[in-house]
Amino acid sequence: LNCRNRVNSTMSRPILLAAAVMLTGQGAHGAGAVVLTRDNYDELTSGKNMFIKFFAPWCGHCKAMAPAWGELGTEFEGSSSVVIGDVDCTSDGGKPLCDAQEVRGYPTVMYFNGETGEKGEKYNGGRDTETLKKFTLESLSAKCKVEETSACSEKEIGYIEKMKGDSAESAKQLERLKGMKGNSMAPELKKWLNQRIAILEQVAVPL
Repeated sequence: LNCRNRVNSTMSRPILLAAAVMLTGQGAHGAGAVVLTRDNYDELTSGKNMFIKFFAPWCGHCKAMAPAWGELGTEFEGSSSVVIGDVDCTSDGGKPLCDAQEVRGYPTVMYFNGETGEKGEKYNGGRDTETLKKFTLESLSAKCKVEETSACSEKEIGYIEKMKGDSAESAKQLERLKGMKGNSMAPELKKWLNQRIAILEQVAVPL
């Protein structure tokens, strides 16, 4: 479902502006996502895969998707491999990015990885949090694998060595860390939390 990139020409300008202000206040931006503009795009996305929602503040479908998109952004905050981004197509900073992708309806969700190149591909899957997260993990996020550690950092490798010999303790730690996911923390701590959870999910046995 999308809002079309047009407005009713019979609507008076004062009414249109008032409606836009009201809807903007209700929030079409996913709070946990990175706000991308032409000024910060290259810096924030360099060397990373991207999952980007192009939106307009007045769009009802964008507002409906915002909570799930915000949760996804929080989940991958601080990730070294993927950026969950928001681009406001009505803003001076966002419009050039939307024009470059020929965005015609809102929200337009696109992903960019090694297979798609700079042009990206449109995402047409589900818009609930779990479906978005599953796609991100499978298609965009680099995985540190316990049995093949070439994509792991030294810190991750050290944690693997520490935990993989005790599956029962790993299960306890996994339960503890999952309980911390909703806590407010710095991006680097959030990143390390998610990295440990990903490792423990591979080595732990269910309690």
